[in-house]
Amino acid sequence: MSDKPRTSLFYYVPILILAAVIVAVVFVRNFQKGEQVGAKTPKREGAATETPQGVDLRALAKDEGLAAKGKTLFMINCASCHGSKGEGDGNRAAGLNPKPRNYHTEKFKFGDDIVSIYNTLQKGSPGTSMPSFVLLPQEDVMAMAHYVRTLIPNPTPTTEAIIAKLPEVKVGAAATAPSQAALLDSLFKDTGPHIPIQVAMQRIAQAPETPRYASRLNSAMPGAELYAQRCASCHGQYGEGKRLRVLSVAPYRYETSASLAESHADWIRSQQKFAEIVQRGVPGRDMPGSGTLTPQQIADLFAFVKRLQEP
Repeated sequence: MSDKPRTSLFYYVPILILAAVIVAVVFVRNFQKGEQVGAKTPKREGAATETPQGVDLRALAKDEGLAAKGKTLFMINCASCHGSKGEGDGNRAAGLNPKPRNYHTEKFKFGDDIVSIYNTLQKGSPGTSMPSFVLLPQEDVMAMAHYVRTLIPNPTPTTEAIIAKLPEVKVGAAATAPSQAALLDSLFKDTGPHIPIQVAMQRIAQAPETPRYASRLNSAMPGAELYAQRCASCHGQYGEGKRLRVLSVAPYRYETSASLAESHADWIRSQQKFAEIVQRGVPGRDMPGSGTLTPQQIADLFAFVKRLQEP
């Protein structure tokens, strides 16, 4: 027989019950405390514009007080091109063609009312370097639109007819407008072909292939240094063309430079047309004009670019 004392199971039952009671009491007290704190906490300003069905854009369009918030957002997202005062003199403006709009002196392509500015910020401006801000919260986009209006002399007044152009917040079963989360989900929806992850990693690890026309590059030519200084950053070292920037993400649209090595444009057969493009730039693209080049420099540059096209 064992000399060890036997412990009855009934000794543990009261302990377990007591522990459960203590946990329940602590939970209830903390829950009640949270309710009291929540009742005393002031509601966030502007919260009335957010509904279970989405953002009330019409209410936001009427709220000119958003301009204060929009100023900070403008400095982050827009000032590098349009300048801190909307005069089109941001630090990136010199390299853009067409130049960023001067809000004080130039007319707005799509209109200067609150809805038109909001839509332009949402969609971007095709043919320019103006990107889409569709991934920003809609309230932030509207706030930037309000601030932009403060920089415009005599902007179009906000009327009920203009507000009516915005979608109305739908209620219940009719609330079918896609949310911001749904938009993001659609951007990353898996619709393309697949390759094994091991193959993808191997391809990433491989050194990029040198363009097949790299052998055409002749750094000893008079126009080589000029091309490297003024053209290679956009058109590529070998004239292969490059993807410059994302214009919008819903769907993805990119600003790309032309491939000089494979171009069949008229300028490749005419030095005069080539000179006109180099001196004036290309409207609607990032191609700036270089009016300070001498005729000899343009001739050297033309000869070098022609060399990039030779087999």
